[in-house]
Formats: sequence, C-alpha cells, structure tokens
Amino acid sequence: MPGYNPQTIALNVQNGNQVAIMLGDLLVSFAQTCSTQISFGTEQLYGIGTALPQEVQQLRISPSFSLDSFSLTAAGLTILSNNQRLEYLLAGKSFEMHVLDGLTNTVMFSYVGAKAQNVGLSIPTNAPLRSTYAFLALNVLDPFGNSIINDGLNLISVAVPVAAVAAPFGL
Repeated sequence: MPGYNPQTIALNVQNGNQVAIMLGDLLVSFAQTCSTQISFGTEQLYGIGTALPQEVQQLRISPSFSLDSFSLTAAGLTILSNNQRLEYLLAGKSFEMHVLDGLTNTVMFSYVGAKAQNVGLSIPTNAPLRSTYAFLALNVLDPFGNSIINDGLNLISVAVPVAAVAAPFGL
C-alpha cells in the first residue's frame, strides 16, 4: 500500500503559509484567508442604432479585499485586540491593511483607506466558527509605496506592429 510522501514547497513560489496579515499596526495572527480584488468598472458603450459595442471603458476603480478568520472565544479575544471582537474595532474606522511575506517580513502590497463593508459569520456543524470581513479601499500600493492601479497614465504600453493593423484592411 503506497504511503503519503509530502513534497517540499518550492520557495520561488508564494503560498498562503508564508503570508501574514496586518490591519494598521495590528498583526491579525488568526487570519486564515485573504482574498483581494480590483474592479475596474469596465463597461461596453454602445452607439445609437447598433447592437455591437463601440468602445470599452474602465469607468471606476474599486479595490476590495476580504479576510476570513476563525471566530475567537473569550480566551482568544484576550490575546488579540484588548478583549474586543474585530468587527467592533473596525466599525466606522479607516485603516491600512498590509499583506506581508511571512518569510522576510516585507510588505507585498498595502490597501490604503480601507473601511469594513460587511461581516458574515459561518456556523458549521463540527467545525470552527468563521468570520468573513469584506472591505473597500481607496488605493493599493506596491512594496515601494507606488499605486498599482493604472489611473489613466498608461504606464504599460503595448506596441502593435503597423503590419498587424494594416493587414485586415488590405493596406
């Protein structure tokens, strides 16, 4: 009968075991999952009398993230956040959320001006209770403090060969 043979994780690939999560200067050591998303509000714009889109525009940028964690007992709350549940600390406050590389303690990216949008509690049978927090943010910064959101400056340009554009038109 074959046995289980665990494989070593390649250190050139990031994984969740190496990521720590901080809300402001508070390390959220009980966090289980952090999911991030940036919505660009992309919409197709149409002209009068045509069913085909005439243009695709990114109309608004909306960075967001969610944090999934175990719901703490009273003993867990004494270790974290002055005996207060995380949702009480987040209500009505704006903060920065940092995702750190757990191996080097360097910031991978930061959400600026984040505010809690909602919180949900999952109560499964025979499993720990989990709280899921959803947040909206004003901006996302790279490790050097630069915004990673393209605000119209066209930081990345894609060169299109003239032949590729002219060929469909027989030029």
